[in-house]
Amino acid sequence: MKIKFFNSVAVAIAALVLTSCGSGFGKLAMDSEEAVNKVKEVVSGNIDTNEWKIVEINWDEGTGDAATLENNMNNGGIYVKMVKDNNQVFVQNFLGQLGWKATDIDTDHWYEQLDYEKITPIDVANLDVAGIMKHIADAKAMIPEEYEFKSISRYEIKAGVPDNRQGEGEYTSATTTDFTINVVEKGNETVSSAGTTSIIYYEIKFNVDADGNLTMETE
Repeated sequence: MKIKFFNSVAVAIAALVLTSCGSGFGKLAMDSEEAVNKVKEVVSGNIDTNEWKIVEINWDEGTGDAATLENNMNNGGIYVKMVKDNNQVFVQNFLGQLGWKATDIDTDHWYEQLDYEKITPIDVANLDVAGIMKHIADAKAMIPEEYEFKSISRYEIKAGVPDNRQGEGEYTSATTTDFTINVVEKGNETVSSAGTTSIIYYEIKFNVDADGNLTMETE
């Protein structure tokens, strides 16, 4: 089996060293139960599920050089896609560096509408923490031995709604999950050029289907 790397990226070590203390709120490891419980707490405490149906939720470690490979959700955010009973789709974000304060609600840039009545929403308050931890642990065990885990860059759960912009298509009660792990190659973690030393890391994507089966994307 040949692993499929979605990206090969260099991150300057200097940027990581300068931000090793994180966002100022301490470290909340992306691969921890505490991270999932924070997602449940923030979303359940801020989004009224009697008013909205949640169709997508993801959380990450942040995307800038300062956050990448830190595995710290406090440097990232929680991002929620939700539908109102008039079928309009909106997004609501919560940022770790702002102490999980909510950003302004905005219209979604992909979906023009979804059929509210047909949606089986994601029950964020009852996310399966143990199940998520098992998927992450199993994914780590699938990393080839010549590579070393550095961070979970992103974890996403989607409800069974169509990809069609108009919300036309099949609606199901199942959810699907994908997440991306960052790894480095043992013995070849860094590269130097023009006086700058950078860490070279690779992204591996994992999928969890509607039946809970985990797969690593391969070539």
